[in-house]
Amino acid sequence: MVDFVWQQARYLQKHYPNLEVHVLVPHDPGAAHYEEWENVHIHRYRYFAPAEMQSLVYPAIWPNIKEQPLRLFQVPFLLLNCYLATRKLVKQHRFDLIYSHWFTPQGMMCNRVAREFNIPHTLTSHAADIIILKKIPFLGNYLVRKILPSFKAISFAGSRGMKQALDFFDEPMRNTLVRKCKVLPMGVDLQLPVSHADKAKQSVSSDILKLLFVGRLAEKKGVTFLLNAMAKIKAQGISIHLDLLGDGPLIDDIRQEVSALNLSAEVNFQGFVNGEEKFKFIQNTDLFVLPSIITADGDAEGLPVSLLEAMSAGALCCASDESGAPDIIEDGKTAIMFKAKSSDALAAVFNQVANMTTEQRSAIANQAKVAGDAYLWDNMIHQHAEYLILPYIAESVHAK
Repeated sequence: MVDFVWQQARYLQKHYPNLEVHVLVPHDPGAAHYEEWENVHIHRYRYFAPAEMQSLVYPAIWPNIKEQPLRLFQVPFLLLNCYLATRKLVKQHRFDLIYSHWFTPQGMMCNRVAREFNIPHTLTSHAADIIILKKIPFLGNYLVRKILPSFKAISFAGSRGMKQALDFFDEPMRNTLVRKCKVLPMGVDLQLPVSHADKAKQSVSSDILKLLFVGRLAEKKGVTFLLNAMAKIKAQGISIHLDLLGDGPLIDDIRQEVSALNLSAEVNFQGFVNGEEKFKFIQNTDLFVLPSIITADGDAEGLPVSLLEAMSAGALCCASDESGAPDIIEDGKTAIMFKAKSSDALAAVFNQVANMTTEQRSAIANQAKVAGDAYLWDNMIHQHAEYLILPYIAESVHAK
């Protein structure tokens, strides 16, 4: 299960204890088929047999298919079993509302179940889950135009995704549909180390500019441009270091690129890091870097939770203009914006930060924390509940 889905569910249960929250997700080899976490019911459905061959869903469907095209064979089984598992669960529990994350495939399959049982259905769309259907001639457009208007409410992680979805429709329908659409980012679960939980971020005093990247190593993350910018700065005589937190399909390519750019001493591959350990890195960096791009096939970020986490933790951040960040930051005030796919533009940011005083860095980082705090789950969950859930369920189950 994707972490932000779990965090949303647990905070929903925390703030609205009268709700009974069930989460249905695809099974992952080795995972239990049913668990209860903090009063949230977690159901996992098997979508392919044998279970050990299930490799389509995690961590993301489209990158997995690009990595191994034969995984496309599992897609029909995922769709069918998503529908069957949803239908079975609805018959067992008679839910007041179905709420789907991702239009493809959950939104489409759950929509059919919602219509069969006459249950309100809402949706959160992430990144490229709708625009990806442009790749299916005729049928893709038909599915979006047929299904999307049937949702009671639709939230989008970023404004780009909302615009892409609305562009499937002619102007009259677009004007109708926009009234049930809203940009609503995911929240942040701020897992600061206990020893630092009540302290402001410590300024890193060093002659080395310490950078931090957090994310899955996929093309849309733009790590290539980050590495080339580092090489440019190194050539100028500026000492620089990168902690790279994450794993993914491009890990071997990135290692090779680091070696080719003579950056082996400057880049530290930390692997997947989460929880307090991740926030230790955030609290001890000079600059959090989000170099995301829109790929040639349209794959793009929604609004990366990693940026919200870094801002909420009081880190100085920079982000590309294709990262989703323009929805939430003020350039030069709460973070620094740069042109995507330009190692020169990113190198200029590194130069700028290297020449900032401690006070100048702290001023932006402090404003980032103020802006980021608005996205903590304790704050955001009420916007999610009031837009996507509470209006469509029985009054008796509302939190008091």
